[in-house]
Formats: sequence, C-alpha cells, structure tokens
Amino acid sequence: MCENLNKRPYLIENHFKGEMGRNMAIVIDGIIGAGKSTVGTFLSETLGIPLYEELKEDGSISRAQRMLDLFYEEPCRWSAITQVMFLSDRFEDLKKIEKRGERAILDRSIYGDEIFARTLHGRGQMTSDEFDIYLSVLNHMLEHIKPPELLIYIDVSVDTALRRIQKRSRSTEGDTIPRDYLEDLRAHYERWFDAYDISPKIKLDLNISMLDENGKITKEARDKVLSAISPFL
Repeated sequence: MCENLNKRPYLIENHFKGEMGRNMAIVIDGIIGAGKSTVGTFLSETLGIPLYEELKEDGSISRAQRMLDLFYEEPCRWSAITQVMFLSDRFEDLKKIEKRGERAILDRSIYGDEIFARTLHGRGQMTSDEFDIYLSVLNHMLEHIKPPELLIYIDVSVDTALRRIQKRSRSTEGDTIPRDYLEDLRAHYERWFDAYDISPKIKLDLNISMLDENGKITKEARDKVLSAISPFL
C-alpha cells in the first residue's frame, strides 16, 4: 500500500494550470543541510526583502525545533503531526506575503513540503491514513495560494549535507539524522524538481565551501548564487 501511494504524482502536477498570477515569493528548497538558510539570508540582505525562515523563533528553543527533536527520537510517533505543523507554518507565511503585497524569500516551500511526508510514508514512518490526511490538507491549501516567482533548488550531495549538519550543531539533529533518510529525501527531491513546472526554476550546485572562517557566506558562493538568479531579477 505504501508503494502504491508513493507512485501518485506530486500534487504540484495537478495545480496551477490556469492563469492565477503569482505571489511575490522566491522559494528555496533542498535537502536538510543543503544551505537554504545561508542562501536565504544572503539574498534577503542583498535584495533588501524579508526572509521567512522554516525554524521560527518563539523563545530559547523554537516550537519547530522542539517538535523536530521529538520526531528524530520517535519518527513513527511524531512524523505526521510534525509535518502538519510545518505545512501550517508555510501556509501562514504565504498568506502574510500575499496580504502584505511584498516580495519575500522562503527557505523552504509549501510545494516541496510534500517530499518529506512522501519520504516518511515510504519508509514506514507515517501510516497510509496519516499520509492520505496530509495530502488532503495540502491539496486544500494549494487551491488558495498562487505559485511563486522563482524556485531555487540547492543541489548538494548527501556527504556535503551531513558535513554541514554536523558543523551547525542545531539541537540534536547532527546525531540523529540517518544517512539513508537523507538519501531517500534527495531521491524524492530530484524527481520532484523534474516534475515542477509551475514557475521558473533553477538547480544550483552548491557543493562548494559556502562559509568562511567567520561564518559568513564566501565570495565564490555569493557569485554563484547571484549569477544563477540574475536573469530572473
């Protein structure tokens, strides 16, 4: 049953075929540890537009980080509610962007959110009923939002992602994210990116060193990002 459900087309393949216009968002996607926050922060500062981050601060430890810690400890117990939480947060951000009529950057998209639920379901860490409910909620949300201006997909190897995860030491993730989970995510991301056709898109190879000794984005990385997105600005 899990296999059959995961053969369904991604929901983006059934949406936005009409003339809906676009929201004002540039969305950045990629596997955990790809460098989304680094690129998002750089673009936000360079372009002078706000960044809506995936891990929102609501105190010393964010709710999202607390839920992620629980998920990494017991994936089968916490996967569904954690995915719904992230989905809700992304939908709320998109509503704010459209209401304010401002350009913005999101360091993960609502469109790529499905990749995580699909991966967890395929790994047996989300039940078929939970996955169906998740897809139903996402489907209803997609009916009320517009596609973005641009998708930036950061393509890195699993080895690169694991090194970056270890360096950033974000809560317990460095010790708890399995390599095979990242491999599954990356495989789904590749298929999803190929199917994605609702906005202009860029695949950006950022396996290069992205941060200098002061924790700032390197000139090589800055130049590579700006060169890739300049035709769309």
